[in-house]
Amino acid sequence: MGKKDSTVLEKPSKVWGSYLRNEVVNVRPVESSGKWSTLLVKGQDKKKDPFIYNKVKRSYQVPLNNHRRGGGVKMILDDIERRHIKKYTSQYPEGMTQQEFFEKELGADLNVTLRPDENFWRIDRRARVTMTKEGLTLNLNTAVDMLKYLILLSNKKLISPSYDDRLLKATYEFMMVDEGKVTSKKLEDAELKAKAYIKFAEVTSSIPKMSGFIRSLGRTIPSNNSEDWLKAEVLTVLEESPYNFLSIINHPQYANRIFIQQAVDSGAIKKMGPKRYTLDNGIELGDLTNTINYLENPENQEVKMRIKTQIELSKK
Repeated sequence: MGKKDSTVLEKPSKVWGSYLRNEVVNVRPVESSGKWSTLLVKGQDKKKDPFIYNKVKRSYQVPLNNHRRGGGVKMILDDIERRHIKKYTSQYPEGMTQQEFFEKELGADLNVTLRPDENFWRIDRRARVTMTKEGLTLNLNTAVDMLKYLILLSNKKLISPSYDDRLLKATYEFMMVDEGKVTSKKLEDAELKAKAYIKFAEVTSSIPKMSGFIRSLGRTIPSNNSEDWLKAEVLTVLEESPYNFLSIINHPQYANRIFIQQAVDSGAIKKMGPKRYTLDNGIELGDLTNTINYLENPENQEVKMRIKTQIELSKK
């Protein structure tokens, strides 16, 4: 009995589903913050203005492979030679690969290896996505729009796959925006800010609380501080990041951090660098966490009481 021919393709897996998605995606220009910032005139807001002017158009096709990979159009659709998967639907019960599906829907040969003058990806207008600063809305439940979506995503250096990723590369020109997710994110941010401002009201209700918050950051409070200065410092931390503001206040060692900085201010503990603390007699304590653990150890309560006494004396 002869050997089984190893070149025979595996039988495709039988998967039920669609190559389309019941989803609407908006393609929007990324704000002018990266390489396009030089297009702005003085006074424009880099965080709001898109990178292109009203009548400028940008056009995208599937990129070409580099010469080391043999050149030619990149393959963005899965076919039987790449993946042994077909999807079966009521529309196409015989099952189709992704490439076969789009060929059937578009009535075109999508073979990327065809000559340039016969190649769909180079000559067909449906293989080119052109946009102005107004962007584009894509209904991914239609074959043409889904193909445009895949073409845009294949331009990895120029198209951000999501709103959240838009600032990760200075080369991004447009971004995919799921309006539902962006709305949810905005609501989450609003709720986070609301919680932060509730805590802000608590912290700024007294000078000791404001002083404690600033000390929890490992900062010394200047002797000429005022109530307004303290409140402004707390507000600055909140505005920079409501999330970080809440994480500082809700940290399980919040009170301990305040105590350590009070000890530093009184001279009972020496801060020898950003992450190194010692007692005033030179005994090494380690970083902030190690210092807190040392003072929380029942065996070291006599040391802690001595530090508390020094803190109280420094206030007089």
